[in-house]
Amino acid sequence: MNNRLLALFCAAFSIFFSCNKPDPIKPDDPEPEKPVEYEEYIPDTFVDEADDATADPSGTFDYSLLAAKGHPRLLMDTQDFGDLKDRMTGEKRLENMVLYKLHKQIMDNAAVIVEDPTPIKYQLDASGRRLLSQSRNALKRLSTMAYAYRLTGEQKYLDKASFDLKTVCEFEDWHPSHYLDVAEMALGVAVAYDWLYYVLDNELRAKAHKCLVDYALKTSTTHSYHKTYNNWNQVCNGGIISAAIAVYEKDKKASVDAIEKGLESHSTIMKSIYSPDGNYGEGYGYWEYGTSYEVVLLSALEKAFGNMADLEKTQGFMDTAEYMLFMDGASKKDFSYADGGANKESCKLAMWWFAAQKKDPSLLKTEWRLLNAGSYPGSTTDASRLLALIPSMVVGKGLENPDSAPISKKFWSGNGVVPVAMVHSSWSFAEDDCYLGIKGGSPSSSHSHMDAGSFVFDAQGKRWSQDLQRPNYAEMENALGAVGGNFWNFGQKSLRWDIVKMNTICHSTLCFTNTDGSVDKLHVTDQVVAGNVPITKTINSSEAEMGATLDLSSVYADQVASAIRTVTMVDQKSLKVVDVITAKAGMDAKMEWRMLTPATATVNAGDIVLTQGKKTMTLKTSAGVSVVMSSWENARPSTWTAQTWDSSLSGTIVGFTATIPAGKTVTFETTLQ
Repeated sequence: MNNRLLALFCAAFSIFFSCNKPDPIKPDDPEPEKPVEYEEYIPDTFVDEADDATADPSGTFDYSLLAAKGHPRLLMDTQDFGDLKDRMTGEKRLENMVLYKLHKQIMDNAAVIVEDPTPIKYQLDASGRRLLSQSRNALKRLSTMAYAYRLTGEQKYLDKASFDLKTVCEFEDWHPSHYLDVAEMALGVAVAYDWLYYVLDNELRAKAHKCLVDYALKTSTTHSYHKTYNNWNQVCNGGIISAAIAVYEKDKKASVDAIEKGLESHSTIMKSIYSPDGNYGEGYGYWEYGTSYEVVLLSALEKAFGNMADLEKTQGFMDTAEYMLFMDGASKKDFSYADGGANKESCKLAMWWFAAQKKDPSLLKTEWRLLNAGSYPGSTTDASRLLALIPSMVVGKGLENPDSAPISKKFWSGNGVVPVAMVHSSWSFAEDDCYLGIKGGSPSSSHSHMDAGSFVFDAQGKRWSQDLQRPNYAEMENALGAVGGNFWNFGQKSLRWDIVKMNTICHSTLCFTNTDGSVDKLHVTDQVVAGNVPITKTINSSEAEMGATLDLSSVYADQVASAIRTVTMVDQKSLKVVDVITAKAGMDAKMEWRMLTPATATVNAGDIVLTQGKKTMTLKTSAGVSVVMSSWENARPSTWTAQTWDSSLSGTIVGFTATIPAGKTVTFETTLQ
């Protein structure tokens, strides 16, 4: 072949190849030898709506970038999906095993969801307050189906996404009276709208755009979540700003108004949540909720605009992943303070974002263990609703096997709304690993219980001092409402504190039962709602003893002159609690030292033997006054009226009673070993 013919052949081949680039959503593409420049698949039937012709508004970002990006642009673009698909193909999955296992769980969920004929309904919960379970179901289905279609091109996933999208876009609204319902629904619809933009039915795509604007963006700017200093602000901003990014060129003003209004207060609210050290006041489950939406928000901003408006630089925010790593106990139960506790470890999807951003796979220690054990959220769980968004945050980040990244720290503490200190002795999650979690804070803070000064403790693979999962919200809202109460009233005499799980008596802390008539309150055992317990000292200079000292005086101000508690793990195997109590002048302090335990208790004159299976621990105390070892079996004090609506407790309350003479100071040293 002469040179001229060779050149013509090469040119023809080049033209042919460029016109036949692999479609990123076709299931049978061969694995490329090198990175491929992907193009979006646009069917012949696609007819777009007219764009908003007004000028791009000014604001925090260069908003002209959004329309220029086209679709998809929410968290992932066409090239990202192509890169992800390549990494999940053939032998390449072996080089990306951490990501592949995450991908496989999503696809396993998709295989179940796509066959589920149950329609999403406009149905409120038992209290009549929330559409949230339906919004979460919609988010789970829409995001999972959109992901599965992008990665496989299989029509069944598109059909299912379209069916569910049509269903929720025919609702009369997305229940704005409880705005979390709107936010989670909006995120699901936005993901489906953006990721499936060119393959959705033209009429359905237009309807989805209209709902995102009318039901979400235009209702968001005046809502009170902008002033809430808790997970509400994170979830609502995550959902609404994602929706604004998805539909920007169709309604520029509504989109930019929603983004700018969301960002206006969010940096201040982030600081109140995470500063100074990263611990999260609302506890384990609410960290997973609020922080997951936080990283969705940050990822959406970064993908759309190339930066996160410096939100990630908020003091304490990048430290919060380490806090959450320590929140999983050695017994594989969480540090379950406040309403956020479930008394069991669970997946924390935001940890993937932090591990990728910090290039620290050790942060995925629990996630990797759960994923390998088949314990990651399945298709029937609410927890899986954001799972399909996580690969967008980690693809291409080179996360290695977390088992190859050991954790060296054994102690973590943080101040803030709810100060905590935690100790993990070996990170083996086996019998040689002991765990201690201690908390301060105030009963008045968001989602709190009267549990300041409480602790959890794990040893021999068991939890010995525990906290309990909160009661069901809808049940308690209805029950308290029926007797004139309000579950969300945190006042001193609120019926909220009649719920045993919320009250001081079922937590591993102190109770005082002075009954000389000097205390004008409903339950003398209650902590003072206006009080606040700080950590005054951390103890971690030696592994021989690690823990913290808390000043409990303010939450018992109506009962004693002062109460100082020091809780430590000793020799990485046993527990020591030292309480220094000073009684008020003129009033003896009648104290109950309480610890809630799942163990079987044998109360003796000088100790209490706790048993779980073949494991035992012994509780002893020494003091300058007489003590009586006791077990309460979850009974309320005689001053309480039994409430038929209150749920029973599991476990036993053990400890001792003692009287501190008026004006005197007594030190109690209690050990569990």
